[in-house]
This record gives sequence, C-alpha cells and structure tokens, in this order.
Amino acid sequence: MRIRSGDGVEIGFEVVGDGPPLVLLHGFFGDRSTWHAAGYVTGLSGYRLILIDGRGHGTSGAPHDPAAYDVVRQGDDVLAVLDALGLARASIWGSSMGGIIALHLLARHPERIDRLIATGAHGDSVSVPADDPLPETLRTEGVEPFIAHLGDPPTWMVETMRAADPLALAALAEALPRRRSALTRLAEIDAPVLLIAGGEDPGLPDIRRTADTLPNGRLAVLAGCGHFDAFTRSDLALAAAAGELPPLRTG
Repeated sequence: MRIRSGDGVEIGFEVVGDGPPLVLLHGFFGDRSTWHAAGYVTGLSGYRLILIDGRGHGTSGAPHDPAAYDVVRQGDDVLAVLDALGLARASIWGSSMGGIIALHLLARHPERIDRLIATGAHGDSVSVPADDPLPETLRTEGVEPFIAHLGDPPTWMVETMRAADPLALAALAEALPRRRSALTRLAEIDAPVLLIAGGEDPGLPDIRRTADTLPNGRLAVLAGCGHFDAFTRSDLALAAAAGELPPLRTG
C-alpha cells in the first residue's frame, strides 16, 4: 500500500495481523522488510503491525533534497499512515533512525502514541563535523563501504542496503544531524517509553540520558551487543520488550 504524505512524497507501508496497532519504523539503510527478516513480525504475532518504509527507503519516495528529510516531515509520514488507516492512536517501535523519528513524534504529538519502544536511539541533538564523510561517500562510492564496515552482516541486510538509492541516503545523512533536541518536551510526557541499547553501542550515554529524562522511561541494555546487533538479535530485543508492549486483547 502507498499513501501520499503532506508534502507529496509517497510512503509505502503494509499491515500484518490483527490486534492492538503497533507501528514498526526501520533504521537507516533498512526498509520494512528488515522487520520480517530479523524475526520481529513472527515474534510480534497478536498485534496489528503497521510496517512503514521511511522516505528514501524501500517502496517510498526518495527525494534527493536534504530538506525533504527533516525529522518533522518524517514524523508526519507516520501520522499520514495512521490517518489513512483511521487510527487516532497507536504504539510505535522504532529502530535507530526509526527510533529517533518516533521520539520526536512523541514530543510533538503525545496524543497519537500509546507507548513507545526505541532501539539504539535517543532524543537529543547530535554534533556532526562539517566535513562528515558519510554523505559524500554515499554519493561517490554508494553503500559498499558501509557493508564492509559491518563485518559479516546477514544476507538480507546486504540485499536491502544494495537496493537503496545512495543519493537519497546521502540527503538523509545531511538532514539527520540538523534536528534539535527533543529532551525538554519529552520531560513533560508520561507515556511509557522503553529504550533498548546494546551495551557496546557508542550512543549508550545519550540513550541513557534520554531514558533518565522521560518521566516514565526505562532502559534495557543488551550485554555484548553493539548498535547493529541490538536490532538483529530480535530474541534479546523481544525479551527485553515483553513487559512494555501493548497488552493483547483477551476474550
């Protein structure tokens, strides 16, 4: 399925299962298929899963203008999908970039989110050097250097990365560091939030600070995991999230 977001970018998504609505937002380099491949869709049976391709990924539109990837616009894409499905509220699980989008969306529209889980993500701003090589590397060399950096990634992740538009990813890489901190607003929101982080994730201090800021926030650290495998180890992530997921309907 595809809908058109407020600024005209088409957003691809799919709905799997029945039950309480749970939106799944993938990370940078991924698309909605990664939730299937990593085992989350099977592990989350009993929910109405709404898997969204973020703009620049999968079946969604892929503009090459960094302004198109403002975190507010990315959050509005999620709202557009919820509106198209007639959902006033839903829970969200976002990974990495998807977690960032979810946290900023919670800061702006807490009335639309029941509870939130974010893996490898925080709500603060980030400082990136002006000469950050990521965008230019994507433009000139594509995704291959990043595949090599992952060491021995699963085949499904390699295929997903190679299917992406590197120019769209470069634009996104320029936009992500421009976001402002959402911590001040998040400190006023009492929705249940679980942050999951690998114990070896370099961003763990920022993730911990976000968890400490949230009135109803909790941090689960996956020992021995880095940023990437905190997502791919769905067995560990699902176990950590078990008590924080929306309750299933009974009877």
